[in-house]
Amino acid sequence: MSNFKRYPSNETVAISLASFEQLALGQNSNAHAGLESNNKWHRKLLALPAYYWVLITQVLVILPHAAHLPLWLMGFAIVSVLAQLPLIKAKFKKGRRLKRVYQSMQMLGFLLGLAGLWLTYNTAFGLDMGVAFLVLCLISKLWELYKRRDAYVVLNLSLFVLAALFLMDQGIITTLAVIVGVVIVLLAFIALNDDGNTRGDGRLRTLGVLGVGALPLLVVLFLFFPRLPPLWSVQLSGQQATTGVSDSMSPGDFANLGQSTELAFRVEFDGNRPPQQQLYWRGLVFSNFDGVTWRPSAKQRQWQPALQSPPWIKNAIETIPDEAKATPNSYQIILEPTQQNWLFGLDYPFAQQQDISITSNFTLLKDQPVTQQLRYDVLQFAPMRIDSNLTEESRRLNLALPNNGNPQARALAKQLFAQSGSDPVRYMEAIERWINQTDFRYTLSPPRLNNNRIDEFLFETKAGFCEHYSSSFTFMLRAAGIPARVVAGYQGGEPSRNGNVWEVRQMDAHAWTEVWLEGQGWIRVDPTAFVAPERVEQGMEALTQAQGAAMFGDGAGAQISYQQYQVLQTLRRLSDQASYYWQKDVVGYDQDKQADSLLKWFNIRSIMQQITWLAISAITIMAILVFIIWQRRRKRWHPADLPLAQLSKRIGKGDKSLARTDNEGQLAWLERLAEAMGSKAAQAKIVQIKQNYRQLRYGYLSPLETRDSEYQKVLKQLKRNVRELL
Repeated sequence: MSNFKRYPSNETVAISLASFEQLALGQNSNAHAGLESNNKWHRKLLALPAYYWVLITQVLVILPHAAHLPLWLMGFAIVSVLAQLPLIKAKFKKGRRLKRVYQSMQMLGFLLGLAGLWLTYNTAFGLDMGVAFLVLCLISKLWELYKRRDAYVVLNLSLFVLAALFLMDQGIITTLAVIVGVVIVLLAFIALNDDGNTRGDGRLRTLGVLGVGALPLLVVLFLFFPRLPPLWSVQLSGQQATTGVSDSMSPGDFANLGQSTELAFRVEFDGNRPPQQQLYWRGLVFSNFDGVTWRPSAKQRQWQPALQSPPWIKNAIETIPDEAKATPNSYQIILEPTQQNWLFGLDYPFAQQQDISITSNFTLLKDQPVTQQLRYDVLQFAPMRIDSNLTEESRRLNLALPNNGNPQARALAKQLFAQSGSDPVRYMEAIERWINQTDFRYTLSPPRLNNNRIDEFLFETKAGFCEHYSSSFTFMLRAAGIPARVVAGYQGGEPSRNGNVWEVRQMDAHAWTEVWLEGQGWIRVDPTAFVAPERVEQGMEALTQAQGAAMFGDGAGAQISYQQYQVLQTLRRLSDQASYYWQKDVVGYDQDKQADSLLKWFNIRSIMQQITWLAISAITIMAILVFIIWQRRRKRWHPADLPLAQLSKRIGKGDKSLARTDNEGQLAWLERLAEAMGSKAAQAKIVQIKQNYRQLRYGYLSPLETRDSEYQKVLKQLKRNVRELL
């Protein structure tokens, strides 16, 4: 019995109530008995009618899109799936009025969905809009689920919706979700074509045959199919990832990020890695301060080094000693999606890519926001003098302070600066001594600050992390007339589990100060090291392990937060390691890596050779699969029947009437064959063959194993008699 019935072409919505309930719910005696006889839940699941499998498929196909689809569209999807449940759908078929209501809901839902997409995305184009429209089409098609043909359309459209997930994200979690979805879609296809199987027997075996046959072809296509550049490109999207560095900074921005083990980026060094205390990953430079928040200046210049070297870089490189100019530090950064266009690099970064520019503050900028994992090459020249001659405009920008606010910090700055003989270096040393002599502490859970944040931090709370120390230190330098600015980025990191790459996480987000000194240019000073030098020298991970729950505050809540941090960190590391290899070896398997691997393994040097290997490998695998299927499905003979089958085939070539028919027993056929033989010797030989066959199939030898010596002796006599008869 079919799970979907082919109705006449003039029947669209009006279908028989009895037939729908019988087909969709599986409420026939055989189906009910089949479900009752299966006690295990997975057998009951496999025995579900195809209609239910189609609905299950929609849940598993649409659910992974929840991260980027609008909430109203997910709500419409839930309502649509529930409306297709047989108990609900059957009620709409009772009477013409309810049928019209059902049709109106279908049309109204689609039209309102189109209007909702327009209002949500404010455009008729775009990747997010396209994926959402595809999901809307799938949801709307569910309201037309009546015939087997409709089910085929829904399942095929489901495969497109699953594939659209890769446009939003190409991570390993997304890939696993797509694999699960494809498996369920295949099971729905199998159920749809498995008429009369009320027990679901053999469906998993069919799925296994399809999967085993597809995997070798998948590997061959992955390895050998040419990675040709696309005719057009689509900017991938994904709103779930954010950066650990904001485009502004005020006390409190990094509080949650300090406890996050989420990966920010990975680094692959071509040579030796710099020491831990020198790993300052430069991001944004904050020069504007309104008394509460630091922001980048809008007056910084931009340049594309790939086209021409910026003048500020030329001036800085001229300050490098000759022995260091020829040996810049080269490394690759694999940046996770940030939805922002600024990049990170060691002080001071330099990238020669056409889509990456560099500002006069040595901030790397991508031409588009980073919406997918980005790999870029960076050079580091060190040591360099940056802005040896400071312009008046830059001096005013990096000395500017609000006219009012934080009077205690201003007074302290003037006092310490005067006591230091107006020497900037001695003044910074005096600030460090004052901080060390005062009860300051490093914590990830500092008290909240109000309006005069610098004063409250320096003279009241005296507890904070990098943001508090860099902001206050920069304020005091400016209050003393010394140009200074805040740099936000990351500091430190840790090696991966196998040690081949360097990993920087959101917990490594950091802020420090750059001070301009006469004759030296901009120099880095990290005031966090005044209080917690181990944060800089050993990294955030080492500091957290050393201080334990104290990093997260006081009391039982801090201990719970610390335990959660440790568990999440372990899970995150394992997940990140798997994600790293997936992105590097699978997603990142581009034409360059393909050329290197094929040349190394198969000595393939041209596209023509590559296509030849692809064709040969695909044909070989398909031939092997066909042979295996033929072997499994070919007719298998009992050892005693095989010689007689060969005898029938040989005799039938001369006279087809003498060959054994399919509904004719072996002994009856031998009897008929003996009557047709005119030779006494041939008839006598057939008598011996019949005697051997009876002993093997029905006599005292039939219970024995076919490998038994006595059994084999009689079987050999049978084969010899057949050969002599031929």
